[in-house]
Amino acid sequence: MKTYIQTNESGTFYNINDYTAYVGFDALGYEIEKYVDADSITNLDKESIFVGGIGSIRKRLKKLNLEIPEEIEYPNELTSFLGRKVWQSTLQEVMNKNEFPVFVKPLQTKLFTGKIISEFKDFIGLKFDSTVPVWCSGVIDFETEWRCFIRYGEILDVRYYKGKWDNKIDLNMVSDAISAYKSQPNSFSLDIGIDSNGKCHLVEVNDGHSLGTYGIGPITYAKFLSARWSEMTKTEDYLKF
Repeated sequence: MKTYIQTNESGTFYNINDYTAYVGFDALGYEIEKYVDADSITNLDKESIFVGGIGSIRKRLKKLNLEIPEEIEYPNELTSFLGRKVWQSTLQEVMNKNEFPVFVKPLQTKLFTGKIISEFKDFIGLKFDSTVPVWCSGVIDFETEWRCFIRYGEILDVRYYKGKWDNKIDLNMVSDAISAYKSQPNSFSLDIGIDSNGKCHLVEVNDGHSLGTYGIGPITYAKFLSARWSEMTKTEDYLKF
């Protein structure tokens, strides 16, 4: 069993995510090979797990002639858990409507960082074509945000990552969302926000193929990545235990 993990040209892991994956897969007995550019890997074995950023994962899937999954973000099945209106638009349309505040982020992941637009000056610094499609949503003042790691339909781990640390997440709400999400992938996250009234809402959904660790343990992270990789490549998940 083999895992490819991304590094920079000096062989240093790019971030804690790659390092955590290395520790986890190494502890589980995987042979590990470092890479800098996904296109440099000539081995076309689909079972060999690939670890890296979104761009690297997409490169690898393309090289293996496999389908690149669409971004998840806001599944229709989970609309009732959002607690706010969410829709697609463009920056130009947002500017023309002049209905602020509104949260915007690009449909294309990492094109720019999502932000709240409260007035026209908030568009300053967004250096791209105004016709680029974006997600828009009503604004909820989340006091706390948590990331729930889901694997094979069950909560694998829950990690606080923003705001007031002593707000409590409603795990019953999380379980209800998991049950409602019938088309869910084998691993993904539910980001949950808690408002000033203590109510939980779905912030967004993230695919599990290149997700940040937010502090989960190495072996847990390796199992999380393996679940999604095996699904995307239609291969066996040897860490399904």
